[in-house]
Amino acid sequence: MSSYLIMTELRKILPFPTQREKIQRLVKTSPSPSLARSNLARLVESGGAGALKNFPEDYYLSLIRLLGGSAYLSDVLIREGERWPDLFLRQIAIEANSAADHVAALAPVLQENPSLESFASALRRYKQREYLRIGARDLLPSTSVEETMRELTALAEASLEIAYRFSRREVERDYGKLILPSAERNNRFVILGMGKLGGEELNFSSDVDLIYFYEEEDGESAGGAKGRIAPRGFFEHVAEKITRAVGEVTEEGFVFRTDLRLRPLGRNGPLVQPVASAALYYESWGQCWERSALIKARPVAGDKDLGAEFLREVEPFIYRRYLDFTTVEELRHMKMRIEKELLLPQDGARNLKLGRGGIREIEFFTQALQLLNGGYHPGIREHNTLRALSSLAHHDLIPFTEAAGLSEAYRFLRQVEHKIQMLQEAHAHSIPEGRKEELALSRRLGYSPSPGKSERRIFWRDYRRHTVFVRRAFDRLFYSAQKEIRSGRASTLEEMWSDLDQEKLIIEQLAQLGFEDPETAYRNLLAVRDGEEYAPPSPRRLKVMRALGPALLAETTRSGSPDQALFNLAEFSHRVGARTGFLSLLAENPKTMRLLITLFANSQFLTDLFLKRPELLDTLIRVDLTQMKKSKEQMRDELRMSLSEAADVQAQLNALRRYRAEEFIRIGLHDLGGSLELAEVIGQLSDLADTCLEDALSLAAGEIEKSFGKIDGGRFAVVGMGKLGGREIDYNSDLDLIFIYAAPEIQSSGGKSGSLAAHEYYVRLGQKLITYLTAPTEEGVAYKLDLRLRPSGRSGPLVSSVEAFRYYHQTSSALWERQALTKSRFVAGDAELGKEAEKITESFAYARDFTGDDIAAIHHLRMRMEKELAKEDPAHFDLKKGKGGMVDIEFVTQMLQLCHGFRLPQVRQRSTMDALSALRENQVLNKSEYRLLSEGYLFLRRLDHRLRLERDQSIDILEREPVRLRSVAQALGYKTSSRRQKQSEKDPGERLLRDYELWRERIRACYDRHFSPRQESPQEQG
Repeated sequence: MSSYLIMTELRKILPFPTQREKIQRLVKTSPSPSLARSNLARLVESGGAGALKNFPEDYYLSLIRLLGGSAYLSDVLIREGERWPDLFLRQIAIEANSAADHVAALAPVLQENPSLESFASALRRYKQREYLRIGARDLLPSTSVEETMRELTALAEASLEIAYRFSRREVERDYGKLILPSAERNNRFVILGMGKLGGEELNFSSDVDLIYFYEEEDGESAGGAKGRIAPRGFFEHVAEKITRAVGEVTEEGFVFRTDLRLRPLGRNGPLVQPVASAALYYESWGQCWERSALIKARPVAGDKDLGAEFLREVEPFIYRRYLDFTTVEELRHMKMRIEKELLLPQDGARNLKLGRGGIREIEFFTQALQLLNGGYHPGIREHNTLRALSSLAHHDLIPFTEAAGLSEAYRFLRQVEHKIQMLQEAHAHSIPEGRKEELALSRRLGYSPSPGKSERRIFWRDYRRHTVFVRRAFDRLFYSAQKEIRSGRASTLEEMWSDLDQEKLIIEQLAQLGFEDPETAYRNLLAVRDGEEYAPPSPRRLKVMRALGPALLAETTRSGSPDQALFNLAEFSHRVGARTGFLSLLAENPKTMRLLITLFANSQFLTDLFLKRPELLDTLIRVDLTQMKKSKEQMRDELRMSLSEAADVQAQLNALRRYRAEEFIRIGLHDLGGSLELAEVIGQLSDLADTCLEDALSLAAGEIEKSFGKIDGGRFAVVGMGKLGGREIDYNSDLDLIFIYAAPEIQSSGGKSGSLAAHEYYVRLGQKLITYLTAPTEEGVAYKLDLRLRPSGRSGPLVSSVEAFRYYHQTSSALWERQALTKSRFVAGDAELGKEAEKITESFAYARDFTGDDIAAIHHLRMRMEKELAKEDPAHFDLKKGKGGMVDIEFVTQMLQLCHGFRLPQVRQRSTMDALSALRENQVLNKSEYRLLSEGYLFLRRLDHRLRLERDQSIDILEREPVRLRSVAQALGYKTSSRRQKQSEKDPGERLLRDYELWRERIRACYDRHFSPRQESPQEQG
């Protein structure tokens, strides 16, 4: 029956005109009316007129769209003969099948004990019926591309799983079971899905990329009809049968084409190999493209636990904690290869996969960012492209608008790919040529005409919009950096850079650029260009520096301290030596380059931290992408993850120090950039100190337990004092600590080194904690500790029982200790014990009124500190302990807290600023005194903070040298004044020094008002 006759025959087949008209209308609007008519005729011929006559009218749309949309799926339906309505209606009613559903449906096939040929045939028939269901639903507008990809992936997983079960059973018949010699269980086998299968993104004619692994090499099978065999041979037979069952092309087609080229060593590698061998391969010889491929790896069949264990083992290979600095270059080369693979413009315009702005570019964009950032952000370790784009945006690695645009483009391109491939189940990726073919594709995609625009024209509009968006994002991934780094002032300095060997000329130009010591700057510039002192620069280095050098010089001249920036840049160049990858990384990240120069110019503290470990450049790259502020919980989670990845205690201590350094750089760079206020910086540094203490204590406790066991009912707590207790930690602040324990008088349970009494046990724990925090490792020292505030100071025991701690403060402690306890705070260990310690310290500090004698004693201590510790002279000030320094404000604050805290619990605040605010709110301080003390304290803290950050100067010394203070002043907001002002007032350093002297006089006057009159009061003397 011809396709045209069928439309006439419908009058005989269908009794109601409405039915005939509906089918005719649907045929006319189907993707391909001629294909729909032809397939409808074949369907009637195959199944008889009665089959169509009894077919429910509600399903006409689905049926005709299928007949006009896919010759392949129509053939599957037509081959069913008169049973086609039952098959179609049964399949279309199933919304989705999971992999488990498919396995359950296929399991009876195994029970029939089929031959390989019969089994393969059953698999192919099942696949065709499922493709009919998935394809018919995919042609409906309500079905998303994600649903279709999930469905196809689930079918592939189940097919592989059932094929594995069949194949292993067959091999066991020949050679017997393969049991591990060391355990009474099977030697395990897993199939890793790679590419689109691993990503749960299969399309209608995808290859399935597979890797076969087994557990162990040892032993041999139990023996069968063909004897015994070693594990490799056993699993080679299993893998060959799976591949044949699933991928071999027979008269009934194939289930899925299989591709095994992603296995270790590719075509030259063994078909199967043990997981240990594969892990060693990746660790020793794995390349960047293999890291990229493993992003999508997922266990899909066999023993999935074995696959998960393997992927956990190779995760550090895929996602490196620190960039190895060849990654960017390798990714760039991969990108260049993708560019070369692109078809010519006339061909590429139609290729969904390899064309410009196509699927390959979206996948590369996503995986490149995952490789670069996955070591630092575990949340982006996602094998599915759409979910990966979403996670990249949520981790601030790309803008949400870019993630949304790329996701929309990916969905669109994959949907088009489905609709092309379902026509003939062809492995095709190009838009078919010809107006008729383009129109059919547009209709399969659900396009309808609009006034003045055909379906085909609307499709091409959308296609170009998406591919242009993708192409721009793909270009920005690397090319934008090269354009940016050559722009602006850098381009004007290229000639100077090329003339760098003309010493006299370059020195003159450096002087004109604002360098104070152009001769030294010239030597440093040569060091930047050449790297190692006694080795000629490599051609690769010279090539990178031709682009990067002028940009570095331009950024250096723009910085606040060009000479210092260039000196540190030369030192950096010397440290990285021949590792040109560092320089390539800067060339690819102009923002990072600018951050690096900012660091070198404005903070010797951060610079020194960085130069000890240039690998921290990775942190620098991410700093603009990381949160400016992190909660303590976030820090705790991140540090614990780093510790969990370390192999032993030494590696854990290095990880702790490395995390602290990374966080210092993160906080410091946001600090330098003005993104964080002083209070926020101090809060972040205090949370970081708490976090490091908590985890160091956990590590120490674990080691003590290994050596001496546990003490049942024993508890240990760390109390922070001083700046730590007040949450006022600054860069390189010491941590003032007290150790307290509570335990019954029993011996520990015992370990490899014996057992200990409670006190000695916790002394060892305290000593171990001190060692873990203060011992230098290759990553440096974590924190400097001060334990002199413990009961009885240096002469007292390292740890105190809670009873002894309470008794000491009730009977023996000095007045200065009562003052120090205003800042005590539980920071680590047993929370219940820590809170008990806080109650003890608070009840002692605020137990009674403060007398005139107490105030006089505090004043006497303050004057001794100024005289014996500050040691100020006409050339130097002491910001902290000198006249009008921070200690003046802290002593006034603490004295007032101790005087009034007995009756006013609200003033019992640990932080100086919080305490001042509470004293004002409770009318202990008047408004003018509060403003003076709070603003003065902030002025001194900011100045001290900036000195620490800029010079790594934490000894509170301020010199009376305006020139040396100029950069500090500028960083604090002092600008060079106008020409009309006096010369002395133009210099920012001079004005900073003048303000400081004014503040110290005002602060000391306020201090004297609160202390001196009280000393001379006749009533209090009496």
